[in-house]
Amino acid sequence: MTLRLVSLDCPSCGSALHGEGLDIIFFCDHCGDAATLGDDGLEMVESAALVPAPGRSARTWRPAWLVVAEVTVSERVRHKGRRSDGWQEQVTFVIPAFEMPLGDLTRIARALSEVVGETREVPREPIHGGTLSIDDAVTLIRHIVIGDEVRKSDMLASVMVDIDVVSSRLVAIPFEPTDVGLRCSITGVTVTSGQ
Repeated sequence: MTLRLVSLDCPSCGSALHGEGLDIIFFCDHCGDAATLGDDGLEMVESAALVPAPGRSARTWRPAWLVVAEVTVSERVRHKGRRSDGWQEQVTFVIPAFEMPLGDLTRIARALSEVVGETREVPREPIHGGTLSIDDAVTLIRHIVIGDEVRKSDMLASVMVDIDVVSSRLVAIPFEPTDVGLRCSITGVTVTSGQ
């Protein structure tokens, strides 16, 4: 195994990037630009911040992937081998990129994806904890789509799901700390996560 040191300086402005032990996503506290850590070092990624819902504040920010994908559901087979129509459409997903239990991650991703709102410039505040790669975000999108298909009332036996990413960027999601975790300032959903 070969170890390689990577300079964690913002590729955009040169300021030092700050993160936690397993972070692969970094937002610059100085210029607001974002980068991911890959095999070839830091790579710039387009970034923005999602705006809190009216009446809610942002006391802390966490990273997420905003993914526009062409979703194709095909080869949909119901109970007893009956085929049913699939579907295809472009869908926008917001997938939190920080550590939390899978149930919370799925629940907040569904809620955020239903209400994707306006974006603004990234706040010049610490945004840490980004541990979910874009490939992992796409895997979670697939999980969400299959889960939605299974919940339909026609007793699904099998299905083919294809996710083709049209575009992706990093976004900062606003939260308010609570006694039990973090409450999303967009959806009101509370998740269990390190604060």
